[in-house]
Amino acid sequence: MKVIVIATRNQEASAEEFSPYLGPEADHVIGMIKEDIVREVYSRSDGQGAVVVLECKDIDHAKKIIGEFPLAKAGLLTAEFYGANPYRGVVQHAK
Repeated sequence: MKVIVIATRNQEASAEEFSPYLGPEADHVIGMIKEDIVREVYSRSDGQGAVVVLECKDIDHAKKIIGEFPLAKAGLLTAEFYGANPYRGVVQHAK
C-alpha cells in the first residue's frame, strides 16, 4: 500500500535544535530508499516540512516507520498519513 505522509516541522523549535539531526535524518531516508520503503521524498514548497511516499502494509505501519526517523524521535516533526490506492477511474477505464 502506498501511504502519503505530510510531515510538518515543529514551529517552536529553532534551526539550532534541528541542526544535529539533519545528517542522521538524510542517512535514515537514504537507507529507507534502499530498502524500497521510502519511494519518494520532497521538501514542502512552504519550507515547513516534507512529503514522503511510503510503500508499506497500512497506515499503522507507516506511523511506525515515520516514528523511527531521527527528527520524529526528537519531537521535531508531526505527520499526517493518507492511504492511497490506484485511481479507480483509470483502473476501470483500463479494463
